[in-house]
Amino acid sequence: LASRGLGVVRQSVFNALFGTDAAANAYYAAFRLPDFLFNLVAGGALTHAFVPVFVSFDKDRGRQAAWRLASLIFNVLFVCLTAVVLVGEFLAPAFVSHMLVPGYSAPEQVLTTSLTRIMLAQPLILGLGTIITSALSSKRQFLLPALSIAVYNFGMIAGLIATLIYRPLGIYGPTYGVLLAALCQVVVQLPGLVKQGVRYSFVWDLKDAGLRQVLRLLGPNVIIVVIGSSSFIVDTAFTSYLPDLASLAAQHNAYMLYYVPVALLSQAISQPALPQFSSLAAQGSYLRLRRLILKVTGASLLLGIPATLGLCLLGEPVIRLIFQHGAFDEHSTTLTSLALIGYSVGLPALIASEMFARAFFALKDARVPLFTTSFNFVIHIGLIFSLLAFFTGQNTILAIPLATSGSATAECLLLGSLLYFRLRKKVKSEMRTP
Repeated sequence: LASRGLGVVRQSVFNALFGTDAAANAYYAAFRLPDFLFNLVAGGALTHAFVPVFVSFDKDRGRQAAWRLASLIFNVLFVCLTAVVLVGEFLAPAFVSHMLVPGYSAPEQVLTTSLTRIMLAQPLILGLGTIITSALSSKRQFLLPALSIAVYNFGMIAGLIATLIYRPLGIYGPTYGVLLAALCQVVVQLPGLVKQGVRYSFVWDLKDAGLRQVLRLLGPNVIIVVIGSSSFIVDTAFTSYLPDLASLAAQHNAYMLYYVPVALLSQAISQPALPQFSSLAAQGSYLRLRRLILKVTGASLLLGIPATLGLCLLGEPVIRLIFQHGAFDEHSTTLTSLALIGYSVGLPALIASEMFARAFFALKDARVPLFTTSFNFVIHIGLIFSLLAFFTGQNTILAIPLATSGSATAECLLLGSLLYFRLRKKVKSEMRTP
């Protein structure tokens, strides 16, 4: 709640300064490559791979072995992220002009490239912080990881204040604010790590059994994230060709509002659920695991369905009240509200899919989520082409959000069916065990 509340404040100030103009579009587009690289090497992929193995090591081999594993993952991640960021700095111009925003003008592409190169330091900072977040979550310590997400906004707000004070700084104020925000998110979690008795060691053993377990889970997870992140890049590329130049900024604002209930009803619940799922799976308590999944998913959906109706019915007045100031005009409000409706339709499916995927990760099975994510991507691309041919004029902006919702719903149905059959088999096996 604190994070999303501060996010609304941050976005209101940003919209008042930049609206949905070319600088705002370049800023939003510049996020894509850093986010992609962060998710590729760390992010959710690493969390889903690290937490089940860390919990298992802590239970079976003791605290010292668990912290040694955490240190090893930290060291390997630091080297990998540094290499990835350096490659990203080199390839940024070609990536931006040929893949990310090919439909933008040359000056807009140059600005996007410049902002991208600055933001590329963010994956290195946040990637290392992912190890801290995962370790604390494994210990069922959720306050500081949650607080770190809220504190992240302070860094970005500081960048906006810098632009307000010194207007020539322009869009570079919030851009450097992204780096400050990443540092804030990591630093605020360090006291919790110390309290848990962290034991860091400079260990480097690529043949370590724990590292190999994490990598076996990480491999499919990375592909899952690559596909998911590629969807955002594909969406951005399609949006760059839309006739209305405010489309990308409008989609970003709509997605931010849409993600408020996603964060509260999906991420905030699934993050503490994963260690509990992993613990039950490690104990072989599949009947209890199935009941917990049903309870958690059911409770989330009971809140998610009214949230969907609220976003569809109240989205436009809320956008007008919160964002329509300064450079953010009536046209920006109309586009943003249309995009919000398109995204909101798929909210219940996204909430359920998040819970189902965490259950598979707890079972140390990343292949099924990989399959369903690939299925989602194919459906997503097909729906974009179909809907772009269907919608015209101002309603064209609905195509990409509705494609996102449609593919998410299809994935949810497939993922839920596969989880049902997997757990039914596990429960039968458990019941036969004396």
